[in-house]
Amino acid sequence: MPAGRCRMASGAGRRAHLTEGAMGKRPAYREIEHTADVGFVLTAPDLPVALERAAAAMFDLVSDVERVGDSFERRVVVRGTDLENLLVRWLTELLFIAESERVLLSRFTVRRLEGFELEADVAGEPLDRAKHEVRVEIKAATYHDIMIEETRSGWAVRVVFDT
Repeated sequence: MPAGRCRMASGAGRRAHLTEGAMGKRPAYREIEHTADVGFVLTAPDLPVALERAAAAMFDLVSDVERVGDSFERRVVVRGTDLENLLVRWLTELLFIAESERVLLSRFTVRRLEGFELEADVAGEPLDRAKHEVRVEIKAATYHDIMIEETRSGWAVRVVFDT
């Protein structure tokens, strides 16, 4: 895709936030390209959903999250020093789990968010290259051009990743 172009990752009318607060499947986000890196911009009605959607968007950049099951489950606890740090630590922890356990994650449910501490349940399935097309390998979430802020209509998030 040429620089400066973007594609919408969800169809018209698709809801990104699923039942009972569980974040699963593909959220609405706009992919952004940054030199050799990749990232996204998204919005959410509240902070927990913003964190869930950020995780889902990151894994959707890697592979189609709608093709990833949920046979693997894990509870995740992450602490940050501020919102940007919490967001980067959250995404970094998920990348670590995916790499060390050889899984793709597809469902994210924030159970508790107090100050800059997050507790969430995540789910996915073992990476199967016959089933899962890996579109990009993300090395790390970065602080470059990062944004997580409250807006009049909810929350806005922008993250750029090293690939």
